[in-house]
Amino acid sequence: MAISLNTSYMKTLNTIIAACLLASLSSCYESLEERAQREAREYTEKYCPTPPDHSVITDSLVFDPATRTQKYYLTFTGVIDDAEALAEHAPEIKTELLESIRGNTSMKPYKEAGFNFEYVCRSQKNPSQILIHVVYRPKDYARPK
Repeated sequence: MAISLNTSYMKTLNTIIAACLLASLSSCYESLEERAQREAREYTEKYCPTPPDHSVITDSLVFDPATRTQKYYLTFTGVIDDAEALAEHAPEIKTELLESIRGNTSMKPYKEAGFNFEYVCRSQKNPSQILIHVVYRPKDYARPK
């Protein structure tokens, strides 16, 4: 005895299956902004605060989806925790930070998407003091042509 399914039932079943497949596939999809937010959170949870590396502690990494900005919160310690010396050498330090963005291959997807990169560097001696605060936008880190 053959089982006969009516056409209406088959269309409904196919629609339900397609909807389930679409839902399962879209739940696996992660936008670049979601990825940046997740990776920043995971990095912060796993590694921060980092031990001092050349007198710099990474306190946290945060992605702000509203401004599409990857934010690095750092603390300067030891010999570089000197507001006067940093102020005197701020242009060189900002150039070095910019070159590190340009040369960092792990930032490539974010750079290609036009994300901003912000650095907030505080003093360990005086945590309320911001020693360096700079934001790099795509026009800043784009290689001159």
